Amino acid sequence: MNDMYILPQDLLPQGRKPERFYLHPYQAGQSPQRNKILLKHNMINFLLNGEKIFHYAGKRTSIVNTQFVILRAGNCLTTERNPPGGTFRSILFFFEQGALTEFFAKYVLPAGKKRLEANAEQRPFVVLEKDEFISNYTQSLGLIAASGAARDAMLQAKFDELMLYLLDKHPSVFFALQDSYRHAESDFEIRRAVEENITGNLSLEELAFLCSLSASTFKRRFVKIYNCAPSQYFLQRRMELASALLLNNEHPGEVFFKVGYETHSSFSQSFKQMYGISPNQFRQQHLGDQQQLLADQR
Repeated sequence: MNDMYILPQDLLPQGRKPERFYLHPYQAGQSPQRNKILLKHNMINFLLNGEKIFHYAGKRTSIVNTQFVILRAGNCLTTERNPPGGTFRSILFFFEQGALTEFFAKYVLPAGKKRLEANAEQRPFVVLEKDEFISNYTQSLGLIAASGAARDAMLQAKFDELMLYLLDKHPSVFFALQDSYRHAESDFEIRRAVEENITGNLSLEELAFLCSLSASTFKRRFVKIYNCAPSQYFLQRRMELASALLLNNEHPGEVFFKVGYETHSSFSQSFKQMYGISPNQFRQQHLGDQQQLLADQR
């Protein structure tokens, strides 16, 4: 009889929701059994003891403790084989697909890495041999898991560390995960169009046109990348820039145009929405604080 598991959800403490990253030290002492696995996140399996066999549709692989495997989210069958007289052990590192896409956008595309061939093979898993770096890296993951310090920010750093290493030593890994690469290329175009037009006063439809997308698709992809609506994001970024200019003692009458507003009144309205006071009040308040600071220093 096959058991079915949804990962990483079935490994999480009761009541805890899946995060972008999840680290889990795993061990099993039972007799070999084939299990149905529904991977909701991508997973890296660092095998410590035993043998692990994976079946995907049309593909099969196995790893031993001198190897590790990167698995794409999806359905697979797995079998664990214990070492003679020992316990099966591994460290599982789960990560959302968006983390890989963001890695490409952050490190691969800006560096001008070679684009993928249209017929590059896409695979559901990649098996690699451990070297000294990976052995030490695996040990560090074990220490993090044992300490209970596996927070999202720390795991983000560990994820980037591993991906940068693989990008340098095993770039073929990323060709095998080409779907992520192509999503990253598209997301990178959206990020570039957005960042270059923060103060450009372009409409959502115009930004979508620059990215060769429909307005609805652009908005959906924007929310996925930035975790907020375009209007909210642009408002926040423009107001952050405006406040910096005002703190630099620039006059509101000069600032509104620099941050992409056509009229002073619309700029003032947006600024008050964000900070609760007018741009001029904000500037005067800052000047008053500066004067008080100088007086205190005398």
